[in-house]
Amino acid sequence: MSATALLFDLDGTLWDSWPWFARILSGLAGGDPALLEQRLASGTSIVQLTGECGVAQSRFAREASTTSDTLPLYDGALRTLDALATREVPMAVVSNLPGRLVAPMTERTGLAGFFDTVVTPRPFNGIRSKPAAQGVHAALRAMSLPAGPDIWFVGDGTVDARAADNAGVSFAWASYGYEPERPAGTDRLLTRLSDVLEL
Repeated sequence: MSATALLFDLDGTLWDSWPWFARILSGLAGGDPALLEQRLASGTSIVQLTGECGVAQSRFAREASTTSDTLPLYDGALRTLDALATREVPMAVVSNLPGRLVAPMTERTGLAGFFDTVVTPRPFNGIRSKPAAQGVHAALRAMSLPAGPDIWFVGDGTVDARAADNAGVSFAWASYGYEPERPAGTDRLLTRLSDVLEL
């Protein structure tokens, strides 16, 4: 394996969150979970959708926190991350989800222990949402690594590909995730999560 480090997106990459988010929001605000999931698929963020449904972010975060052990990971996620950890590959998360969601969700799914660095949008600290490069750069600074083609960002969508390109790192497309079309700038196609072991 030649990757110096791996940076991971979450939604559509490590876990299958859209149906799960939709069920939680439906339980809090009513509405058809399938329709709510369609809104997420159309590009509406869970933060936006929660607001549109009249649910406070804090309330949604509490509910997500208490039920995060039911959030489905993609097949082989823990096994793959464990193999990478055994190889001592530095790993980080760069997500557009709010930190208040990411912390309990990674903890209760068993992902947290694999990542010393988790970067979420913090506009007041200059870290904007992907496709801006700041999140990737913040993760690399935390790991004391420079950007370069031997750093791989693993994600399922165009915003991830653009973030990788903007940050000067390689992009591996999680084709099993949510975006059906291969994003421009994809350097490697992953048909399953365990394919990262070959980067």
